[in-house]
Amino acid sequence: MKADRSHPLKVIAYIVVVITAFCTLTPFILIVSGSFSTEKELIRYGVGLLPRAATTDAYRFLFTNSRSIVTGYRVTVTITVAGTLASLALTASLAYVTSVKTLRLRNAISFFIYFTMIFNGGLIPYYILIVRYLKIKNTLLALILPMLISSFNVMIMRTYFRGLPDSLRESALMDGASEFRILVRIILPISLPIMATVSLFYMLSYWNDWYNALLFVDSKNLVPLQFNMYRILSVITYMSSTTEMGRAASQYAVLPAESVRMATAVVTIGPIILVYPFLQKHFVKGIAIGAIKG
Repeated sequence: MKADRSHPLKVIAYIVVVITAFCTLTPFILIVSGSFSTEKELIRYGVGLLPRAATTDAYRFLFTNSRSIVTGYRVTVTITVAGTLASLALTASLAYVTSVKTLRLRNAISFFIYFTMIFNGGLIPYYILIVRYLKIKNTLLALILPMLISSFNVMIMRTYFRGLPDSLRESALMDGASEFRILVRIILPISLPIMATVSLFYMLSYWNDWYNALLFVDSKNLVPLQFNMYRILSVITYMSSTTEMGRAASQYAVLPAESVRMATAVVTIGPIILVYPFLQKHFVKGIAIGAIKG
């Protein structure tokens, strides 16, 4: 019987994967551990894999106004779901149009898309467009519309579409199908990897966005989660940098600054992490094919 020479290589591969996975998860474990640690422990010993004296002071401080957290989650989930679906539809349509080789203006459109990746109008024209011309300040559209289309995502999806066989589109045209039906019924069903990849990019963008809320939102009912956490961290930074307030907070233990920062990270990234396992198998395949094909 021949010896299985691949067995030692498999063992080494598994060991490398386990070590890599541990190194990848360690920062998140440290953040979770730090969020349950006391402020004195963090200052004296730093962050460990397990808290020396577990406490929920940081989370109690965050959820003193739980209504704002719930409102932030509601707004963030709404703009993430609605924005991702709308962005996928527009990105797929634009990518498909620029991938059709018979379209005369596809090179000009592609140049326009690429141009916006390098240059932009700046903050002032951006603000004037949203507030004065579109008049969507203090609406959910102000948090969705500015991020509807990413030129980078369009380029990735277009590259993927250009790698598909031309015979698919040609045979469908011969059968009398319209371009819209070809995209919806033929192209998209066989493009799940790149769709999952781009959808994850958009979801992360909408979920992590706080800058648009800073510019365009004044209403408390439209404040997303990330901007709410940003304001809390700003208050903590200000109070920590003020000598008298810092001493009072230290004396009465009402301001666990470092642990609150870590608890904020856990609160904001926890839900979005749950989505990744469902898109992982498509994500790896999609980003690889989208980067190579074409």
